[in-house]
Amino acid sequence: MNKQTLKEIIQLSQECLTRFWQLDAEFIIKYFDKNIVWIGSAQSQYIEGYDETVKDFREIMKELKPCYLSRQEFTVVQNIENGCTIVGRYFTTTADDVGYFFQVQQRCTFVWEIINNIPKIKHCHISNPIGELKLAEGEKFVNALGEMSKKYWEYKFNNIQNKKRIVVTDDNDVIHFLLISEVIYINAVGRNSIIHTTSGTQFRIRKSISDFISKFKDYFTVIHRSYVINNSYISCIQRYEVIMIDGSKIPIPKKRYKEIREELINIK
Repeated sequence: MNKQTLKEIIQLSQECLTRFWQLDAEFIIKYFDKNIVWIGSAQSQYIEGYDETVKDFREIMKELKPCYLSRQEFTVVQNIENGCTIVGRYFTTTADDVGYFFQVQQRCTFVWEIINNIPKIKHCHISNPIGELKLAEGEKFVNALGEMSKKYWEYKFNNIQNKKRIVVTDDNDVIHFLLISEVIYINAVGRNSIIHTTSGTQFRIRKSISDFISKFKDYFTVIHRSYVINNSYISCIQRYEVIMIDGSKIPIPKKRYKEIREELINIK
């Protein structure tokens, strides 16, 4: 596949996962090849063929809870003339209206083939890290709270309870008091900085990025000499950039990409 087609297939893989976790099975089903092989979390979910895979997907939707995705990372492990294999890892977190909290890292594999100029999924695999979650008897998909989820919830709860504020002065000599949870990322502008907040407001302030890191290093990560990001608001990690929840794309230096990627993926 050429670079443009490969990029489109990666984006399509992301879209399929997003729709899956929003309980829209029909979106991903329309890309199934007639000879698809589906591997899921349940022991019985090693399924060959279109009809049986479609049936299983629709059954999953009856049990699955709507989730949003974060810290997405996708890698091309095979690229041939009319096909490719995409592997990925990402976090799923239950939507606010589900009624309980659930978060876990997922791994996935998509094998695509272009057939009559239409992309088709030849193989799809969605799994959990071993030992993180256990499938209850009779379930099609895991809906249990794992150890990682407990740690994540404790981290989030502590963030909510943390009343530590950032006090900054803007270009108009106005003093602002911001909670850490209000800051998505900060970028340097000369010796000053711009704070980007969850409300969409931006503050140009008289403080350097190094000042933030020295005081709030447990909440922010430096991924570029001009950018500091809030660890809680990472949406997606892709080659040489991080995408934040507001859609902002933050560059990662090529020489440090692997190091920073691992650091962000393993944030507790």
